[in-house]
Amino acid sequence: MASGSKTKEGAPDEGQLSVPSTVARVAAISLRKQWLYALAAFTLLIVLAVELLVPAHQQAQTPDEANHLLGGVRYWKYSDFGSNPEHPPLAKLVAALPILNLSVPPPAPYPIFFKLENFQSGIQFLYSHNAGQMIWRSRSAISVFTFALALLVLAAGWEMFGPAAGLTALVIFVFEPNLLAHGALVTTDMAAACCFFAAVYAFYRWRKHPSLGAIALCGIATGLALAAKHSTILLLPILAFLALIEIAFARQMSAAAPQANTSNKSPRNALRIAGSLAEIFLIAYTILWACYGFRYQARPGTLAMLPTLAVYTLSPHSVMAEAVIPRLAAWHLLPEAYLYGIVDILVAARRDPMFLLGTDYATGKWFYFPVAFVIKSTLGFLALLALAPFLKIWQNGKTREIAFLLIPPVLYFAASLASTMAIGIRHILPVYPFLALIAAAAAVKLFRWQRWGKYAAVSLVLCHIASSVHAFPYYLTYSNEAWGGPANTFRLLTDSNADWNQGLREVKSYLDANHIQKCWFAHYGWDVDPAYYHIPCTPLPVSTSHYWDQPLPPVPARIEGTILVSGSEADGVYWGPGDLNPYEQFLRQRPDAIIANSVLVFHGQFDVSLLSALAHLSQAKQLASRQQWENALIEAHIAIDLAPKSAETHAVLGNILQQMRREDDARQEYLQAAALASADQPSFQFARILKIPPEYLPQ
Repeated sequence: MASGSKTKEGAPDEGQLSVPSTVARVAAISLRKQWLYALAAFTLLIVLAVELLVPAHQQAQTPDEANHLLGGVRYWKYSDFGSNPEHPPLAKLVAALPILNLSVPPPAPYPIFFKLENFQSGIQFLYSHNAGQMIWRSRSAISVFTFALALLVLAAGWEMFGPAAGLTALVIFVFEPNLLAHGALVTTDMAAACCFFAAVYAFYRWRKHPSLGAIALCGIATGLALAAKHSTILLLPILAFLALIEIAFARQMSAAAPQANTSNKSPRNALRIAGSLAEIFLIAYTILWACYGFRYQARPGTLAMLPTLAVYTLSPHSVMAEAVIPRLAAWHLLPEAYLYGIVDILVAARRDPMFLLGTDYATGKWFYFPVAFVIKSTLGFLALLALAPFLKIWQNGKTREIAFLLIPPVLYFAASLASTMAIGIRHILPVYPFLALIAAAAAVKLFRWQRWGKYAAVSLVLCHIASSVHAFPYYLTYSNEAWGGPANTFRLLTDSNADWNQGLREVKSYLDANHIQKCWFAHYGWDVDPAYYHIPCTPLPVSTSHYWDQPLPPVPARIEGTILVSGSEADGVYWGPGDLNPYEQFLRQRPDAIIANSVLVFHGQFDVSLLSALAHLSQAKQLASRQQWENALIEAHIAIDLAPKSAETHAVLGNILQQMRREDDARQEYLQAAALASADQPSFQFARILKIPPEYLPQ
């Protein structure tokens, strides 16, 4: 008898044993796969934590962070929503939570232009205490939005396309440089991206599994999105458009998800969807008001905003600001602070310049975000998105899924074409989770196609990962290899795309390693203090100080030694192109070193006459404000001698002469300034530099 056989006493033979053993084996394999899947997802989240928190600890303070932190603390402690009203409160409330228990009283607001006061008080608030500790705690707190978004992308990918797509989407998310760059900064961008995606995903789940709970979740997510950033107001038309798609293509949608019971186009079905959408919007409206404490006034008690909302609405010279906003304010339909933010967006749209592909523009252009997206996204990610239409990922009953993943980023991109706020890819961050899911679906479909498809899919995902890992920890400066990589980004883009002062600690390390004590430094942003990082360099004038009429440090006409120039200063976005940019020479020549892909290092002798002239001009304006007229005139004439072709020097001299009531002399300077501006970059000079009475400007 064979060793595997049993006696005839009724014991089952080998064939009878195979059925239960097979079931047990399948169950064990399934359980093992679940554990491996969970382990893979957990490992990716650990990688995400390293990618976020290591740079968050290492990077210096970036512009806006002090301002946002001050706003968050004032919200919690004093319900003062007039602090930093240009952004809704949600992200700042979360970021400020870990520092509320510190003995850090914020300075009381004082009566000047609210934006200037916010920035100045933010600097005072942050640097009068342990700035590094405060920033680290707040960055750790705000990163919760990134982790939440990662989990939402995993869940959405699994539900829409299966577990493989969910895990692939998480891989793409975890190694997406733009999400990593802003995932742990005290700004509103990641909070907006998280809540925006959560709202659309919740709406998708409600259409698949209709319930009151799903409607409530969608309404809450939409409200939090509105309370995160003003641009998320795009959610309202996007959700409405998705609802119209559901009504118009009810049969296709029901075929894709028959359990949703949406198999007809009857008016009753349309009314039910419209009614639910109205409930979602009502819940969102309530959540927005709740984030402002259900109070209309921006500031509590007798604290006032300068300027008033009625006066501020005159600044953008737009119908929206001058007609719509006053009515919303009169009827108290939205919080006053929220309305200030809308007006500020309109003001910035007329004011903010643009730098793209080495060229300065006086205002933003429609093509900025598409070009920036191609520069700042990895080649593997772009390739997967390009392949998605050819792979027909909408097949196999995925009509609803593709609609919900494609329509929001398409409409968001369409809106960005009309935006002139061209200062960073972060302003379209909400498109990335949707596109990550589309790319993941394409990768999985490609992998399952043919043998070569497996190699192609794995190669593209690995390309995405490798490019991201290569950029670690300097994700802010990321650009893909086709554009020269992160070290070349400052020549293509500016501001939060390239140099946002994040590399100040590396600057200090470079100076120490090279034993440099005497140097000059043009960092980016007057609301960041290099002295906190023990950088010994003499400060050079920076564009944002000049832009906001802040005092500029003195500088001789010629400097020598080691010169450090921020990439965002070298590109001249807030100075102007060509001869208007005092750092133009540093953008055009090859640096001796590049620190953290963002700060350019030069050694030698340099003619900086225009910088010196602007410093003297700043001194002239301050002397004039104290009515020290003769000294002000001396400083203004020195500035003209140093930069005789500068329209601004003559305009400022004209302003001083007019204040001295020397009208004829002022007229001559104004005419000279207008003539110089007309001859050189008039769109820049008349729009942002010359501040002279309009009667002296050419018609």
